[in-house]
Amino acid sequence: MTVKILGLVFWVSAAFACGGRSGSGAPVRPADEREEISVEVQNQNFYQATVYAYRAGSRKRLGVVESQRTRSFEFVWITGDLRFLIDFFANGCILTEPLPVVRGDDLLLILEPQDFRRASRAVCRV
Repeated sequence: MTVKILGLVFWVSAAFACGGRSGSGAPVRPADEREEISVEVQNQNFYQATVYAYRAGSRKRLGVVESQRTRSFEFVWITGDLRFLIDFFANGCILTEPLPVVRGDDLLLILEPQDFRRASRAVCRV
């Protein structure tokens, strides 16, 4: 009986040891630490907008939303507040206020026609 239990413990330990790393050598995050968020962006401006997820000085490009169009994006987000950086083509950027998000959230981001007037080139350098 003891041999069978030790054998099972060995194979379970071996499986965790082999599966604990990705091909790039970076540690794999447990599934419960990952946060997948979806956002629908309605661009009501006459300017194309590139949308980024922003946190603590780093940004992740989500994609481009053409003028007068709506587009949805899904992305993995680690726990914490989320901000969006919107870069209007040839008109500067705006940064949204922080939003507390959790796994499975569906967000709606509406870029109103006057938003590009608040845009600043300084924000784009963030």
